[in-house]
Amino acid sequence: MNGIVHAVNDVSLSIGHGECLGVVGESGSGKSQCFLSIMGLLPRNASATGSVSFDGQEILNAPRNVMDRVRGGLISMIFQDTLAGLTPFMRIGEQLTEMLVEHQGLSEVAARQRSLEVLEIVQFPQPRRRLRMYPHELSGGMRQRVMIALALLCKPRLIIADEPTTALDITIQAQILDFLGGLKRRTDTSIVLITHDLGVAAELCDRVVVMYAGRIVESGAIGDIFSRPQHPYTQALLRATPSLDGDPNHDLPVIPGWPPDMQRLPAGCAFAPRCEQVFDRCHQDRPALQARFNNHLAACHLEQRR
Repeated sequence: MNGIVHAVNDVSLSIGHGECLGVVGESGSGKSQCFLSIMGLLPRNASATGSVSFDGQEILNAPRNVMDRVRGGLISMIFQDTLAGLTPFMRIGEQLTEMLVEHQGLSEVAARQRSLEVLEIVQFPQPRRRLRMYPHELSGGMRQRVMIALALLCKPRLIIADEPTTALDITIQAQILDFLGGLKRRTDTSIVLITHDLGVAAELCDRVVVMYAGRIVESGAIGDIFSRPQHPYTQALLRATPSLDGDPNHDLPVIPGWPPDMQRLPAGCAFAPRCEQVFDRCHQDRPALQARFNNHLAACHLEQRR
């Protein structure tokens, strides 16, 4: 693909102390790119404009020496691909101790002890023996626990978890979500949970932001998102979410069509070609994000039509 792609547009959000914010949407909706830009981790051919304030400090496009203090020390990120997130030629112990030596100035001995303590906190089995292992020698669930341990080492105030349960079996998923929930309650740590699964968001989040084609289409408290969804895309995602009381003999509903080409976005609502409630104005005007009730926001023309 050649040319400029605006992967994220007009995104505005906030997160409070001890809050968990879910960011939900299909692959390619801009979820990860939004937070990679905050962390200063975009590839060289990408750029970000706007403002990101963390405790009153502007960090978007901040100098590397500033971001080196922010990353790991104040904000940590748990990456979706654990093999890519861990250095393949370094032993697990080396990767953990390096962060503590660099960010907190600990000695090698003190850093190793702190690493063992954090691995025990995340219920990593036989941590002392496995410190000498390489990432490829661990299972997916073990690597994810190492990623969480790396995120916790320096006691950050904000953790960004990018699809932390993807490709893990259901038991390990439940353990990871339970641990993150306990961490939020015990330490007042703020968490951003990036996921394509509203069911996962329901387990952990206080509020949810739904993204489609690089924009926020709905945001609100988790209970309102499930009980009173305002945007047709959110409604479609909920219908496609499996439930325990669902009929196993019937297929789940699917959202027809495909996400739009980000280089050729339609003039109106980007979801219009796939929407079951579409009408003429949807193809002509892009809807603005507007308040509906209880600080609930949605970008849809249907409210004006009713």
